[in-house]
Amino acid sequence: MALILADVGGTNVRFATARGGVIDAPAIRRYRNDNYASFDAALDAYLKTAGVGQVAGLTVAVAGPVNGTRARLTNRGWDFDTAELSEKYGNAPAHLLNDLSALGYALDSLDEEGAQVVLPADIHSDDQRLVVGAGTGFNVSPVLGSGAQTVCLRAEAGLTSLPSRVQQILEEYIGGPASWVRCAEDAVRGPGLAELHSAATGTPLIDASDVMAAAGAGDADALASTLVYARMLGAFIQDLRLLYMPSGGIYLAGSVVRGLLSSPARETFVETLKGQPTVKQNMQPLRVSVITQDEAALLGCLAYARSMG
Repeated sequence: MALILADVGGTNVRFATARGGVIDAPAIRRYRNDNYASFDAALDAYLKTAGVGQVAGLTVAVAGPVNGTRARLTNRGWDFDTAELSEKYGNAPAHLLNDLSALGYALDSLDEEGAQVVLPADIHSDDQRLVVGAGTGFNVSPVLGSGAQTVCLRAEAGLTSLPSRVQQILEEYIGGPASWVRCAEDAVRGPGLAELHSAATGTPLIDASDVMAAAGAGDADALASTLVYARMLGAFIQDLRLLYMPSGGIYLAGSVVRGLLSSPARETFVETLKGQPTVKQNMQPLRVSVITQDEAALLGCLAYARSMG
């Protein structure tokens, strides 16, 4: 019998099995969502490939709002229901959590390689931490610690309104309102960089990764867009710092964040994070790290499954 773990993003889903409280590393698989009509279809393909017979339980992290026993993937029409999952797999217990919450539950399992420091600072208290994820979508997970217990609160920061300090940077660069920005994540997720660059240059949309690659290759327009995006994301994180007061540090995650930190805009991004988030009070420096372990969300799913018994 195996515990099935799943990390469902807007572009890919990653599966793993765990037995005896340990993830079977060779059985970790990643599938592209475009190749499957539903999560169930992708899961069935994984179970066949991994040779899983009886399912002991399922813990699924979803890149979208989780409402108790139901969830929906924000950037794709996939729905999740714990009762349906449980019934389909022999009444095995099933649990849902947000994908950023999964990263929050993984923090205590990561070593220095799994969470690398970007902006050093002393930790004055580790009872409050914050995970910030920017990829196909955008969200946060406030992580609260009390003794040996860790609790990750639900949040959907990407669906809120765009902060005025970020909007000002954006509009100054493109010369007016951004028609594609309906909520905060539209500006600061990966496709937001693609839209930003297209609007500023009048060129067709290309992937955010291609914009960053062009910036690294010396394209002046791509570099300008990437630098502006770095300032926007850094400014938004400053707002999030005030909202959640993460005295134990901020942990960045997602393909776009990692790409940005490997681009020529790294220094601009880090310098923006160093700035004071408010003019009303002088706040202490805050440690910022980046989660680099690809299996981090799966580790978080396992930790959550343990906490649920």
